Amino acid sequence: MRPIRSILYIPANNEEWVLEAPEKYDADAFIFDLEDSVPPSEKERAREIVADAYEQWDTDKTITVRLNAPDTGLFEADLDAVVHDRLDAVIIPKLPRTEYITRTDHVLSYLESRRGIESPTEIIALPETPRGFYNAHELCQASDRVAAIVGGTSRGADVERALGWEWTREGTEKLHMLSKVLLDGKAAGIEQFFGGAWTNVEDVDGLRTEAERLRSLGYTGYQVIHPSHVEPVNEIFTPDEDDVAFWQRVMDEMETAELEESRGAVRFEGEMIDIAHIKRGEDILERARAFDMID
Repeated sequence: MRPIRSILYIPANNEEWVLEAPEKYDADAFIFDLEDSVPPSEKERAREIVADAYEQWDTDKTITVRLNAPDTGLFEADLDAVVHDRLDAVIIPKLPRTEYITRTDHVLSYLESRRGIESPTEIIALPETPRGFYNAHELCQASDRVAAIVGGTSRGADVERALGWEWTREGTEKLHMLSKVLLDGKAAGIEQFFGGAWTNVEDVDGLRTEAERLRSLGYTGYQVIHPSHVEPVNEIFTPDEDDVAFWQRVMDEMETAELEESRGAVRFEGEMIDIAHIKRGEDILERARAFDMID
């Protein structure tokens, strides 16, 4: 999965929004939601809208679909309707254990084989349950398709209810969960981590504060539920231009030191830089290239 900063939710039963979103908004990715934002009476129609939209979209944005949970009785029909060569990933909500991941993997393999889809559909894990967070490492390892995991931080949403915390703007009640998801995911080889969503549409300052906190923890992107949140989220999760310029200079200096002076560590602009720092710099520059900041 390509690097994602902002991933925008679109209720899949709103045909106009579904069709126009990828070209209208600057989000890196879109979640066409079949789950919580769609009432039971609209589930079938939502599937049909997404299935028809594939042929009408003209975009290279990342396309994902949030399914109904595997134990709802809607899961198989969701997958049957939306698996397509234009679909990049499915999001599995309310995950308690690895069997839900492997079950999804098997169904995807069957549908891809039947439909001639060569590029595997990826999975974004959305635990949302105490057992799911406890098993986060196992969820991330359950299939090679798992490309990202979400540490949900929405006020009043499934994670708050499941874990019983009292939501605050300061976010201390969420810190352990967010850190565990990050550590477990990293240990399993996952590179993309999403927080969010911020539910107060008017409070952009609050959104910025939380997104910056998540970035400092190591999260790479953020779920958004309103188009006005896309721009600040993209800004926050884009590498800082000064950092990028600094690491470009470091790389040049280290290359000179290694080739001409046979040194693996240098003093550069007041800091000691060695091979471990270089790996960090490579990560930052790779992300900068992904967002066309440098060649």
